[in-house]
Amino acid sequence: MDFAGKTVASKNGVSKQVFEKAYVELSDRVRLIDQKLATKADEVVLTLALSHRQEIEELQEEIVKLRKEIKQLKSKKEEQKLNRYVGKKTSFWRYMFKKMQFARK
Repeated sequence: MDFAGKTVASKNGVSKQVFEKAYVELSDRVRLIDQKLATKADEVVLTLALSHRQEIEELQEEIVKLRKEIKQLKSKKEEQKLNRYVGKKTSFWRYMFKKMQFARK
């Protein structure tokens, strides 16, 4: 039996014409499968590339957002430091002014 399930009648196998026809059909099938495989691989690569591109864009947006938040936090921290310094100076001068008023009385 051959792999198509048919019995071979002659001792020498199949005729040259039958073999060539089967070979051409098999070659065509292999070529078609190869084309389908290449197309599928291209589709997968394209899908992955688009997916990675989207992830990169999302990460870039997240980086911009985090930089903005860091900038705001630094600004707020500097403002708090300045307020503490100014607040201490103001309260020191108020204290001294009150002391001078009490000293006059």
